[in-house]
Amino acid sequence: MASRRFGLLGLVVAIVLVWSLWKPFRGPRRDINFNYGLLRHSDHPRYAIATFLSENTDHARDEDYYFIATRILTYQLLHDPKTKCTHDDIPFLVVVTKDVSQEKRDRLTRDGATVVEVEDVPLHWWIRTGVTRWKDQFTKLRILQLTEFDRVLFIDADTILTRPIDEIFEQECVEPSTTLFRERPDQVLADEAQPPAQYVFCARSDNALAGERNHPFPPNKTDVFSAGFWMAAPSEELYEYLMSVTGHYRRFDPTTMEQSLLNYAFRRDGAMPWKELDYHWSATWPGIQDLEGNVASLHEKLWKTGPGQLRAMWWDLKRAMENYYEKQG
Repeated sequence: MASRRFGLLGLVVAIVLVWSLWKPFRGPRRDINFNYGLLRHSDHPRYAIATFLSENTDHARDEDYYFIATRILTYQLLHDPKTKCTHDDIPFLVVVTKDVSQEKRDRLTRDGATVVEVEDVPLHWWIRTGVTRWKDQFTKLRILQLTEFDRVLFIDADTILTRPIDEIFEQECVEPSTTLFRERPDQVLADEAQPPAQYVFCARSDNALAGERNHPFPPNKTDVFSAGFWMAAPSEELYEYLMSVTGHYRRFDPTTMEQSLLNYAFRRDGAMPWKELDYHWSATWPGIQDLEGNVASLHEKLWKTGPGQLRAMWWDLKRAMENYYEKQG
């Protein structure tokens, strides 16, 4: 009995000791560099639109709908008169993992996209999900290392457009935000890399939390954004900060992978709160109300789910895309 009491006492002492050693590192950061990661100013900023494609091993080659969706998005951004970019100098980047076949890369290049291979992002053991196709999702964060561009608009491949999207660069996220080191010092943690002193991160509230398919229009704002449509200023300092966060067990919920990480880093009450884009730019869980409301991009796997009218649009776009490239030879 006495040995059991001593054992429990020892356990309590060990817990207190670990807590006392850990707490200072978990607390606020004291060595802030207010010039770290300042964004460059350019009178002629360079813009890009990007999506992400990994090798889909769940389907036969002729049923790889993510690849087909990427081709449709390429067609809409670069060739379709109804939706193509109004500025010819904005490239469309398809960021791919090393596993994406050369055949797919060549096809996307012929379609007009700029294919960019990036390295995988090493993940810590605790970052896991039961969805196999999400295993590469953190790799899309390599887009933040494309510092030759001043702003990059990321659009998930399973998205269709209803009108040109590139005017967003002139209307949103024009000026960088200043990280709230002084205003929210408790949100800058000592056990994470220092965030950059300036950043750009703009996104749309996730309609999954605003009624899903039956969300009102205009939709309600939420504290969580969708990682399927965002604009950012690429920054090595920002990328390194995000990677440092992944080193801390359960600092964010890994269930939705990179979306959870981004929502942690840019939480509304944090040092780098995200900026809400106008609801006319993008809709998750899209419904007919979004189409009728002139929302520019509808994010859904419309080849298999969603309202019938929107699904018919996706299949019509697939046929239009195939016909266009067949005529090009």
